[in-house]
Amino acid sequence: MYGLAIAIVVAVSIGSAAHAQQQQRRSVRDMISDMKARYGQTYDQCQALAVSRGYRLNEDEDDVGARSVMMFIEGCIMGKQR
Repeated sequence: MYGLAIAIVVAVSIGSAAHAQQQQRRSVRDMISDMKARYGQTYDQCQALAVSRGYRLNEDEDDVGARSVMMFIEGCIMGKQR
């Protein structure tokens, strides 16, 4: 009986973690789309600067890579990158 309860708790926690990761990836893409729409040409210039500094803009990139590019571009838009 306890084994079944533990198995259910583990299965639910694994499913919740996978769902949270999927939502987090979507949110990074959504944030990037929002920045593109909001800042237009400035976004494009900051993206070009990110590429020149070695950031990769692959869609298949893991969440850490996508988040670091987004943070760089966001900092650039705010004037914190030169």
